[in-house]
Amino acid sequence: MNKSLTVLPSGKYPTMSSLEMVDYINADRESKAEAEGLVFPCKKYRKLEHRSFMKKVPRVLGDAAAKFFATDTYINGTGGVVERDICNFPKREACLMAMSYSYELQAQVYDHMTELEGGKDINLLDFSGLTDMAISEMQNRVAAAEKFSFEMHGQAGSALMTRRKKEKKAIKKAEQLVKDLIQFKLCDMGDFPDGKPA
Repeated sequence: MNKSLTVLPSGKYPTMSSLEMVDYINADRESKAEAEGLVFPCKKYRKLEHRSFMKKVPRVLGDAAAKFFATDTYINGTGGVVERDICNFPKREACLMAMSYSYELQAQVYDHMTELEGGKDINLLDFSGLTDMAISEMQNRVAAAEKFSFEMHGQAGSALMTRRKKEKKAIKKAEQLVKDLIQFKLCDMGDFPDGKPA
């Protein structure tokens, strides 16, 4: 596969834990409080507890929430080892959870997850160099872009479906370009000057 396309294999996508999500939410609330000249936490901007966040997960993600649950161990103040329930969210679910708090937070989480994927400054659907590749590389590139687009933005009911539709248009154009190059036809060259048929 072409090295300019960054697509992690299925199951290898980076995740964001519920602990990280709570930190992001509290940092967002703290910055908003400071911008308004308030001390965080306050009545308007409360500190989110991890257990409160965990209660919200099934309400936001529904039946799909169960597959993201995990266990974390930590050392408490007295030196004892304690287990707690956490969630490890892939990009889509992390964005859904963040969106349930604010759209600004969703954008921050989306940017963070994109950076973890290694694609912050790589446009996965940039097919400008497609014609410089071998046919098999072109096919792999288009197939990988389609797979990535479907897995990340193709879930029914997702707010990202609009992005998926735009990506699908670009992918269709690239697929057509590859098909046209594969089925390249030479036009009739006619007769040669010495009279012999072509």
